[in-house]
Amino acid sequence: MKVAQSCLVALMLALQLAGVVWSAEAEDVLNEGLNLHDAGKLKEAISYYDRAIRLNPRFAEAYYNRGNAYYDLGRYQQAINDYTQVLRIDPDDAEAYYNRGNAYRRLAQHERALRDYTAAIHLHPEDAEIYVNRGSVYYSLGRYELALRDYNEAIRLNPKDPEAYYNRANTYVRMGKKEEAIENYNKTLSLNTQLVEAYYNRGFAYAESGEYEKSVQDYSQYLSFNPKSAEAYYNRGLARIRIGQDEAAIEDYSEAIRLNPKDAEAMYNRGLAYSRLGRYEHAARDYTDVIRLKPRNAEAYGRRGLVRLQQGRDAEAEADFKKAYQLDGKLKNKLEPLINEAKKKPRLTP
Repeated sequence: MKVAQSCLVALMLALQLAGVVWSAEAEDVLNEGLNLHDAGKLKEAISYYDRAIRLNPRFAEAYYNRGNAYYDLGRYQQAINDYTQVLRIDPDDAEAYYNRGNAYRRLAQHERALRDYTAAIHLHPEDAEIYVNRGSVYYSLGRYELALRDYNEAIRLNPKDPEAYYNRANTYVRMGKKEEAIENYNKTLSLNTQLVEAYYNRGFAYAESGEYEKSVQDYSQYLSFNPKSAEAYYNRGLARIRIGQDEAAIEDYSEAIRLNPKDAEAMYNRGLAYSRLGRYEHAARDYTDVIRLKPRNAEAYGRRGLVRLQQGRDAEAEADFKKAYQLDGKLKNKLEPLINEAKKKPRLTP
């Protein structure tokens, strides 16, 4: 018995020693993977994480970092699998819940993301970033009151986080609270002038509030960072129309169309601006282009008909009105006063 017991003890010691050796080797391999990861060599890093896991199948840190590498590569389901493995080994790993929540969010699996963010908050209730991300999921689901609650908590925990103010501002916009939205965009930009989307969205909030000059200023600021944004030119054009800057609006619509040649709304609104300035040939061309892109756009036919009346092209105008009414019978009540008014104006010689 004594001999057998001694052999058993020796065997156990040998196994423990082997475990230490394997564990140490796994640590070394993990560190090599981390160095490659830091250098941006993600696929090579994953091969080292694989080796570390083969050496120690319960090496949570290796699963965690391999999950991060998969996430950075956009391989979100594989990242989820690794974070899940981490949580099997250590159910109290808040970062694994948080990162898995981020991966679920990328896959638009919003309810699963919410569960993971909530679990992470339970473990780390003072981490403001988790509240910001959970709030963003609530926002995506249209659950604005819950999103607002999370952003409020994030700001309480970290009053210097511009992203939390920015997201809260966007939520206020969705809730129709324009003044609160503008106040939060102001705070965002006071903390980070480079968060340029805040200029764009504040420009929208200003326009919704009827403060069109401020809206123009914000879109201009945004365009200084993003000069190829067709949407910003279009929106600035809308604001400029409101303050009587028709020529400047036409320039904005034209740039929006140059950047996006299929922007029928920009063509339609440029046609309206040309019509107001009496540049009927230009207006007619724009409405024709709208019809080419959107052949069932009743209003474009109606507006082209009004322009053709001004050009003295009565038969073509009547054909346009007829087509407009065929596409939308309700348009007749809107167009008839405009037609009567157009007939009273001086007309071009046909």
